[in-house]
Amino acid sequence: MLQLILFWFKIKSAKAARKILSSEFKKDEVEAILKVYWSRYKVLRRDIEKQPTFGGTVMDHLAGMSTAFYNELTERGISDAKTTQYFYDIAWKVYKIMGRFSWDLTRLKYKNNPKRLAYATELFRTFPFNSPSYKWKNIPQPDDDVRFNCEKCPVAEYFKGKGLSEFCVNTWCALDFPLAKMWNAKLERNNSIAGGANVCDFKWKPNN
Repeated sequence: MLQLILFWFKIKSAKAARKILSSEFKKDEVEAILKVYWSRYKVLRRDIEKQPTFGGTVMDHLAGMSTAFYNELTERGISDAKTTQYFYDIAWKVYKIMGRFSWDLTRLKYKNNPKRLAYATELFRTFPFNSPSYKWKNIPQPDDDVRFNCEKCPVAEYFKGKGLSEFCVNTWCALDFPLAKMWNAKLERNNSIAGGANVCDFKWKPNN
C-alpha cells in the first residue's frame, strides 16, 4: 500500500513539476531533474524509519521526496528562494487534490459551513496526519472557530534533521493557508514546530 501511495504522489508531482519547471528548463532538463531527484529519494528512504501510524510513515517518505527535490535543484545552482518557490507551486497542485477530496466528503454529511470545516480538519487528522505519529490537542471555542495545537510533527522533525526547517516552514507549513481558503475559511497560525516553537497553533475561522 505504501508503494502505491508513493507512486501516486510520484506521478502527480512529476506532472506538476513538468508544468512548473518548463518556464526555466528545457524538456530534457526537466526529465533529467525528475530522474535524478527520484534516485536521490531512493537513497534517502533507506534511513526513513517506520512511524507508529501508516499516515505518519507516508508523510515522512514525502518529506524525503521533498528533500531530494530540494537537493537536486540547489546543487544545480538554483537559489534557495527559487527552489522553495518551485517546490511550493508543485506541492500545492498535489496538496489541493487531497484538500478538495476531503472538502467534497464533508458535503455528504453537513451543509453548514462551520460544521464542514470542523469535519474537514478532523478528516485530515484521521489520515494522514493521525496520532500517535502526530500529537493533537483540541482547544474548545465559544464560537464556530476550530482551534487545536499540534504538539508533535514527524515531518518537522525530519526536516530539522536535514537542516531544512526553513524550507519546511515556507513550503509544507505554508500550504495550510491556501488549503484554508479552499475550505471557505481563514487560517491563523502564529507558531510552528518547524519554525522553532513547541507547538503549531491552528485557528481556523469559517467564512460566513
